[in-house]
Amino acid sequence: MYFRITIPALQDGKKDEAVSFVKEKVMISFDGTPGLLSMAAAVTGETSVINMATWESKEASEAVAEKIQATLAEAASFMAAPPVIYEGDAVYGKVYQGIGVGDQKPSYLRLVVGVAKDTDAAVNFLKEKIEPIYEESEGLQITGAILDGNSTVSWNFWDSREAMEAAVEKLQVELDSESASDLFDGDTLAYMGPVYAASIFKDFNEGDTPL
Repeated sequence: MYFRITIPALQDGKKDEAVSFVKEKVMISFDGTPGLLSMAAAVTGETSVINMATWESKEASEAVAEKIQATLAEAASFMAAPPVIYEGDAVYGKVYQGIGVGDQKPSYLRLVVGVAKDTDAAVNFLKEKIEPIYEESEGLQITGAILDGNSTVSWNFWDSREAMEAAVEKLQVELDSESASDLFDGDTLAYMGPVYAASIFKDFNEGDTPL
């Protein structure tokens, strides 16, 4: 699977406009796009939102590149700057709770970005240090990660903020550990917030991986 993650910086007071645009324009206009498997959007601050699209392949995403760019151009009226965009093939992930086409469920997103000194070592860190914490956590829905250049972008969706916070302390211990500091240039950046819109176009079964 191929993921495209868009992180716009919003103008002050424009959050509601951005949310409406995604719910009433983006979700509807991209419904039925060949190769698009899912879309999700979360509010992570008064001037910060995250939009994530899951594709069958990079080629499927590139086939609608003009439409994506036109959508971003339309959204420029409420953005403070061009969005940060990360994209790439999945290098890690697992479905912990199955979800079917058209299903809706409450969800809370945590997304972490770090600049890796060694991308292979960063992925191994996810598998060896972070995955065991996921495996014993309650309320976890799905996880994933991509590499975009040296940027490692990992995410997890939870049933609620409370479920996420119950695991974050353990996750942060690993991220703050000496081994993690050897992996990344500078601090990692975490975005957290409720998902306000989502569309599922493919059944994601428990135990599936995006690789």
